[in-house]
Amino acid sequence: MTFLDTNVLIYSIDGKDPAKQVVAREIVVSAVRGGGFLISAQVLNEFSNIALLKLKLSVEEVRKFVSFFSRIGVVSLESRWTDAALLLKQRYETQFFDSLLLAAAQENGCDEILTEDLNDGQMYGSVKAVNPFKNF
Repeated sequence: MTFLDTNVLIYSIDGKDPAKQVVAREIVVSAVRGGGFLISAQVLNEFSNIALLKLKLSVEEVRKFVSFFSRIGVVSLESRWTDAALLLKQRYETQFFDSLLLAAAQENGCDEILTEDLNDGQMYGSVKAVNPFKNF
């Protein structure tokens, strides 16, 4: 099972970096079409915030994207993940919200997280960080 970070969703709709957009779209299409991928409510919330503030999308546009991305398996945030995230942050010196994504991935049996925000190839507990954009 593979967990997707917010940057994968953002790159899939943002044309500023066409090479990253192609990779991100392939990942998202695969995630929507088949199983094996998860995102969390946190990812959808972060996506919405970035899409509104940085990409300047309208609320209606963001709602349409959120509806589409929700076809990927979405897990709700659990309060117990906060403690797990704090321990991951302490152990790996990651940003708290990255640690919260790691906790969500770990708690849901994911063996990898696709992200550019963590060290590519590093294991964070039972979850391996994979940067699908490392060649760009």
